[in-house]
Amino acid sequence: MWEHRALPRFGKRATPLSESEREAAAVDLDRIQRGGIPLGAEQRLKAIAAASSPVFSSDLSSKEYALALASGLTPIAQIMGSSVVQHGWQNYGWSSYGGGIQEMPSFATPWNLSRQRSFDRLHQEAQFAGADAVIGIEMAAKGFLGDPGNVEYVVFGTAVRESALPPRGEGGPRMCALSGQDVDKLRRIGAETIGVIGHTSVVCVALSMRANQMMGSWWGNQEMTEITRGVYAARHLAMDEVRRQAQQAGANDMVISTLTHDIHHHDYDRGGYTQHYFIVSMHVLGTAVRLGAHEPHPSPLGLPMMAINVGV
Repeated sequence: MWEHRALPRFGKRATPLSESEREAAAVDLDRIQRGGIPLGAEQRLKAIAAASSPVFSSDLSSKEYALALASGLTPIAQIMGSSVVQHGWQNYGWSSYGGGIQEMPSFATPWNLSRQRSFDRLHQEAQFAGADAVIGIEMAAKGFLGDPGNVEYVVFGTAVRESALPPRGEGGPRMCALSGQDVDKLRRIGAETIGVIGHTSVVCVALSMRANQMMGSWWGNQEMTEITRGVYAARHLAMDEVRRQAQQAGANDMVISTLTHDIHHHDYDRGGYTQHYFIVSMHVLGTAVRLGAHEPHPSPLGLPMMAINVGV
């Protein structure tokens, strides 16, 4: 006879952890602290790599799956990378900011660390699965716990094996931040994805005396030109860094898939008036690409055409 057992309440466990479970949890924690992935995930992916015809899962749509096969890429496994980074306390000393625009690397560090570790873990999972590349990237990056400096970054993709073009010998699986459709288009112009490039830059904009006076009072429609300059400065810093990363990877082009920014307001009481500050964050993510890496495959892209049926 089937026996009904009440499920344990949320946050409580019916039985304590066994010694083997405690040891496994300690191993996983140590691996994650060193930038790795849990042991169970590694073992599962290695089993997929060893199987002659593995049962796979992926995050590809039916159209992406069909395009991948037509391009000579065989999906083998859905993979992921994740990292959560808490922003360490810093004394930013608002009173020392007299005005102008200053870069704030300490604000950018959690974003860059979280993104790097997420894609590193995605790369590890692709390697363990025996993949040649990763396509169909989906990602989410956001602040959490009410602090934009605390970062949660999760990225999913599909590990694929190359069946048409010679696999790249060095560097492991080719990483990208592109959909399956975009990867197919690049292959059709003879381009090869090399790796993910990305950077977050953060600048502080301390308003001048006149701009401070504009805050909170009616001066008509006025552009906050100092904040506009801060946005441009943050973009310049981020784009310079991803160009450097692309060149270092041996790319001759790059495809930017994400370019977003955030602006957060702070103020500080300064000798009888309020000094306003704005933290501008610019997030850039893209793919380093090598044009002319191979012959167009499976067939070159045709010239774009537009047809208009006027019913004649």
